[in-house]
Amino acid sequence: MNVNQPNAKWGHNMPVWYSCLACVLFLTFMSWGSGGTPVYGVPPTAPQDQQEARDLIHQSAQATEQAWEEFHAAAIGGTLASPTVQTSIERQLHEARALLMEARQAERANNFDSVKLLTQQILEITQNIVQASREKKQ
Repeated sequence: MNVNQPNAKWGHNMPVWYSCLACVLFLTFMSWGSGGTPVYGVPPTAPQDQQEARDLIHQSAQATEQAWEEFHAAAIGGTLASPTVQTSIERQLHEARALLMEARQAERANNFDSVKLLTQQILEITQNIVQASREKKQ
């Protein structure tokens, strides 16, 4: 039995390992040298777009909170127009919160167009909620 036999096995595969290592290092350094590759193929957005996305999400979160407060005050005060309106408002509040989570995910993915679309939908929904909450019983 030859003691050097395992070493001989590694010896035959070493050029393959070296070429794989060289390939990985080459690709790594090339991507760093070119500014890196965008995650998931999404181009990096400008800091201005990122700030605008944060501002839109902040405005949407505030609008959602205001809509909740308007609804809550009307529900506690017993001034909502009807139980059907209350159910509709509750559904819209859940929808606005779900859209807000989607907008935050779109911001993290640097998908500025989706952030704008989602926050616009949130603002429309919250305006409807505030308006419906202010309608009094007849």
